[in-house]
Amino acid sequence: MTNGDVQQQLEIERAIANMLDQFRGNDWMRNEQWPLFERHARLMMTDVTSRFPATSRTRILDVGCFNGYISVLFRQLGYQVTATDAYDSEERRAIFQKAEIEFIPSNMNELDAFNHLPGEWFDIILFTQVIEHILNHPAGLVSSLARLMRPGGLMVLTTPNPATVMAALRLPKGNSLLWGTHDFIEQPKIDGGTIISKADIHYREYTSDEICHMLAGAGLRIDKRRYLGLGSTPQQSALKRLMKSSPLALESLSVERYAGHNSSRSIYTQRAFCKEATLLA
Repeated sequence: MTNGDVQQQLEIERAIANMLDQFRGNDWMRNEQWPLFERHARLMMTDVTSRFPATSRTRILDVGCFNGYISVLFRQLGYQVTATDAYDSEERRAIFQKAEIEFIPSNMNELDAFNHLPGEWFDIILFTQVIEHILNHPAGLVSSLARLMRPGGLMVLTTPNPATVMAALRLPKGNSLLWGTHDFIEQPKIDGGTIISKADIHYREYTSDEICHMLAGAGLRIDKRRYLGLGSTPQQSALKRLMKSSPLALESLSVERYAGHNSSRSIYTQRAFCKEATLLA
């Protein structure tokens, strides 16, 4: 490991410690959300900082930021961060104000959700665990985000991988493959002519080829794809935690990809000149 690698990891550890301190009053985030997604966040920070060293002039758009922990991590690393979501939170507003993170409200099921933003403005777009929540026009959303990437920019896309052994085992037991199925059945999707944003429903989980199709249609080039399992929480059964920690599970639970303009489970994508995308799942 070079001195540069050591310094990079030290900066990542510092960013994580500062982020967790910002959420010190949020037990759910610290004890459930972070353990599940820590692997993804660490890998994403390592990949992004290796490609785009952090400066105050390097612009990141965090799409579907939810409570904002990813935005905070990259802001702590030194990037200029803009975040967007339909979800609102007093905690996030206070954290973003302190960290000087810009927030733009958006309903990503609207066809013109980002038309007011300038094209080729962002160096990096983080599109993590969002595409599975989009009901209206997933490919259109990916294309609208690609428009915001500058030539040579990077998109990181992460999404659940439905093509796993664990998913196959659910079917004989009669269990649904999608998260939020009961909510999907019971709740309306359109209110006053507007498609609502429901972050607690997975409308569709996509195979690797389907994600690549969307990214290619947006003019993004896929640089790399990887599978990466989620972490475990104390609330999960001992059997589930054991299965998740096995080498087979780590290889088969999720995927990461790198791509550009052309983009990718996690998939990293790049825009052609090149816009690039990375897919992590």
